[in-house]
Amino acid sequence: MKRLASSILLLYIVLLAVFTMSIIVVHLIPRDVIEPQFQRSVKVFAQEGDYPYKSSIFGQVVVDNYTDCYMHNVAYCADAAHPVDAAMRNYRYRDDASMIVSINHLASGDTVCEPFEYGKYWHGYQVFLRPLLTVMDYASIRRLNGIMLAILLLMALFLMIRQLSMGVAGCFVVSLIVVHSAVVPWSLQFSTCYYIMLVSVVALLAFNGLTASWRRLMLCFFAIGAATAFFDFLTTPIMTLGVPLTVMALKHDNVGRWRSLFALCAMWLLGYGLMWASKWLMAYLLVGYNPLEEVSESVQLHSIGRGSKPVWAYWLKLFTLLIDRWMPFMVQGLVRWGIVAILAIPAMLWSRGRPALNRYGGLLLIAMLTPLWFVVVAHHSYTHFFITSRSLLVCWFASLCFLYKMIDFNKLKSHVFNINK
Repeated sequence: MKRLASSILLLYIVLLAVFTMSIIVVHLIPRDVIEPQFQRSVKVFAQEGDYPYKSSIFGQVVVDNYTDCYMHNVAYCADAAHPVDAAMRNYRYRDDASMIVSINHLASGDTVCEPFEYGKYWHGYQVFLRPLLTVMDYASIRRLNGIMLAILLLMALFLMIRQLSMGVAGCFVVSLIVVHSAVVPWSLQFSTCYYIMLVSVVALLAFNGLTASWRRLMLCFFAIGAATAFFDFLTTPIMTLGVPLTVMALKHDNVGRWRSLFALCAMWLLGYGLMWASKWLMAYLLVGYNPLEEVSESVQLHSIGRGSKPVWAYWLKLFTLLIDRWMPFMVQGLVRWGIVAILAIPAMLWSRGRPALNRYGGLLLIAMLTPLWFVVVAHHSYTHFFITSRSLLVCWFASLCFLYKMIDFNKLKSHVFNINK
């Protein structure tokens, strides 16, 4: 235990130092270097609007240009003459107009007020966004985003097929499709947790040394949680826990036990919470900025919201949104029921029995991570459901893998053979 605690402390210090230095370094980039690309990006936002629709397999899906616009806003407002202050305070500009109009005012210099702090987040995405803006605009970044996500996905699928099974890889693909992942490359905001999740899956499967001991695996999940807190803008963080956890539970027998799952979840949560709180500490130590009042308001808003509505009212609203997606008289509902039935019926008729249930039952606990996250962060999950709904990837992937692993394919083949005979 002492060795694990000292390893966690050392890893935390290293990650905090790397994250802090990297966010400061990218704020050394002068504004005039990103100016031309920023101006072209503003035109894209103005043309598409805050929430344009993009095509997915299940129809039209909303894309969050509003937050991407915000991310560009923060990138442009940074003062390279004071990189530490800019990195810790994370200035943004907003006047009485809409976000896109505000960023147009910012680009044209027609501002009516001063930028203000937005330092409750690390804004780690700036580590990539600001350097990219030196050479390409938003439209080009989107194309690069699609290429990079596709490469990571192919690598993850290859490793799943090689080390787990073709069926598990298929379950992952189906899960990605059902939660409308096809539109993710269009949005930088949507993409962050997909990158962390895919990189984590690739690393855990490709480098056996990372999982050679229980201590190393614990440290991996601590690092994943910390990276999520640094890079993510509070979108679908539970995805970076649930998907790698499912992969590890399938690969290693001992990980699927409830105590092991609890321990790895605790390590992820420790890394996530500790790294997020470290931003507030670093901001205070380095520039004297204290965002705790803003953080307190944000925690209350994202969990129970404002106004007179009790928290259970948001749980009910979320439940209603989820039920609507499963209505059997709608195409999307029929497809979802059909996907489940394809695996659930064979799993019931030709089950591998209690041994498989004992081995893979932990996957059902992993599937419950998303509902648990929705319960804890109720207001945010409901208000931004067009974003947070992709957290259901964890439910789908873990549940489908459980059903797949419960099927005794020898019995199924024998039954089909006898029917054909």
